[in-house]
This record gives sequence, structure tokens and C-alpha cells, in this order.
Amino acid sequence: MAKMYYDADADLRLIQGKQVAIIGYGSQGHAHALNLKDSGVRVKVGLAASSRSRAKAQAAGLEVGDVAEVSKWANVIMVLVPDTTAATLYRDAIEPNLAAGDMLMFAHGFNIRFNTITVRNDVDVSMVAPKSPGHRVRELYVEGAGTPALIAIHQDATGQAMR
Repeated sequence: MAKMYYDADADLRLIQGKQVAIIGYGSQGHAHALNLKDSGVRVKVGLAASSRSRAKAQAAGLEVGDVAEVSKWANVIMVLVPDTTAATLYRDAIEPNLAAGDMLMFAHGFNIRFNTITVRNDVDVSMVAPKSPGHRVRELYVEGAGTPALIAIHQDATGQAMR
């Protein structure tokens, strides 16, 4: 059975106490990173050294580093890169830097559902999927509103994945 959550159900202090890596700075990545930063969350963006998005993220006032570096720093990692590159990026740069109890997140479930990414058992795995393109997610946030999203827990290693 589906459960509806609203702003009053969320405790922003939970995410404000975390270090969040946003991997990618495309449609969803820029919205997630900027909204988190503006909400008082410690956030860094992980991008390849050759990414043209590095300058955009830095111009927006975000800290940027290599994917491996920000994955090691973070305890919440949101993967927002194309499905075609996510599995290799996960294997090479994210997985070696995960610590027990970290949270690995996605904006949709393709890589988890079809096992192109398999996460070890001591890491939480979840999905938060906004039902709008990133530019609209950001636009609504700036206006003081929000967009509906789907939330799913694939793996609750800590017993706290919904928190």
C-alpha cells in the first residue's frame, strides 16, 4: 500500500547532519545539489576531471571534486548520471569508497532492478525520484514549493533507511 508523505512529515535536520555527494550535474544533479545547499546541507558535486559541468557547478557556489573523492567524503551518495555510465562509474569510483552504513541513492531504479549495480549488504540503497525534470524541481524550490516524488527502499542495512 502506498503511503503519502508531506513537508510536515520530514525532519530536515536528518539530512542537514549528513555529508551529501551528488554525482553528476545534469538535469537532476544541478537541482538536487542547489536545493540541498540552499537548505543548509553540506553537499559536494562529483564530476569527472574533464566534465564541462565543473565550471557551472563552481559558478553556482558548489564544491566540486572527482567522483571517488566526494564519494569517500560523503555518507549519502546520490547517483544522477545516465544509466549507460552509472554501473562503470559505481564500480570504479563509488563502490571502493563506500563505508558501512552509507546511503546510496538513485533517482530511478533501472540499475538496481536489472542488477547492473549490485551493492554490498552493509549499505542502504534507496530511490528518490522527483516527478518533474530537474529545471522544474529547482524552479519550484526557489518559489517555495515542491514537486511530488516517489520514494523506495531497496536495501535497509542500517534499519534507518527511511529516515
